[in-house]
Amino acid sequence: MKVVNLLEFINNARDLFTLDYARCDGELVNFLDLMTEDEQFTQKIDLGIIFVNQKSIDQYTIVDGLNRIVSLSLLLHAICECYKKTTVQNTKAIKTIRNKYLVRNTASKLHLNEADNELYNKIINGERLSGHEKARPMFVLLHNFWLQIKEEKLQAAKIFTMLKKISVTLVETDDVSKRNLYYKLNNSRSLNQISLIEDFLKENGIENEWFEIRKRYYPSENDIISFLKDFFVTKFHYKQFKPERLYESFVNYFETMMQYMSEDVLMKRLKRSAGLYYNIINVNFNNDELKRIFIQIKKHSGEDTYAYILDVYEDYCDNNISESTFLEILRTIDEYLQNRQNTGKNIEFNELIQYLNAFLACK
Repeated sequence: MKVVNLLEFINNARDLFTLDYARCDGELVNFLDLMTEDEQFTQKIDLGIIFVNQKSIDQYTIVDGLNRIVSLSLLLHAICECYKKTTVQNTKAIKTIRNKYLVRNTASKLHLNEADNELYNKIINGERLSGHEKARPMFVLLHNFWLQIKEEKLQAAKIFTMLKKISVTLVETDDVSKRNLYYKLNNSRSLNQISLIEDFLKENGIENEWFEIRKRYYPSENDIISFLKDFFVTKFHYKQFKPERLYESFVNYFETMMQYMSEDVLMKRLKRSAGLYYNIINVNFNNDELKRIFIQIKKHSGEDTYAYILDVYEDYCDNNISESTFLEILRTIDEYLQNRQNTGKNIEFNELIQYLNAFLACK
């Protein structure tokens, strides 16, 4: 752990990599606003802790602190844009800024994830942007920097005087899981739970079956989230599932189950459950009576019963219950749904589950 000047850290790094699931969101930093708090530039500005993983002597992966580094890079680019084509001296200064902080040879020093990288490189290289791209936080911050520099007639030398007073505490994370640390530090924000899950699977070398599930059943992210939500509701007996804890549930389930079975067997079981859930939501059955009942359940807005149905459907496929028992359970659920729809009362499904479980116990 060491205190460093953020500007110099970027200067000394040859490459700065980011995690696939780390996004540049709306929490970017307007460094120029910090100047109004200390017009004489006498105060040091501490921007907290930045966690990095050192890949080589001058290459780092940013585990946490991405928004601060992106924001500073955008400010440096805004300075270059504001003083472009003014004087020969400024042209030389712009080249120096770009070579020290923004690019190495012809490529950007900062390597963002796929979702953000295209826009960032377009900005740094001065390429034309679409209206949608101009509405994203990175360009909005860049535009604000440009306006402030112009309207307040801020000199580049004064901006750099301020930037030299900005420090961060750099913490290296060699022996810590980068993904878990990122998740713990950012779990109060909206994180891409599926990207975190996929990174966990890649780390364990079991991602191929997962991508087959995505390709075959759930190419839409919303659909795979719905499946996992209902899959874990019964596995962990959640009364209310929190979508922002999907990754956490996934890891807990996998690490627990891998104590009893191999990763390949576990992924095959997940794939089978994904197929069964696909049958439920798409009414994909050869049995005419099953198809009829599932059409009725869907017609009666039975989405909140799918988690329980999946659990019972798995028992049916494992020959733990007979077809007649499975059908009787489905008919009971459909009667409950019809009654709920006709009366307009949101009768607790948990009460019915208790009855159904008692019924199964007798079987």
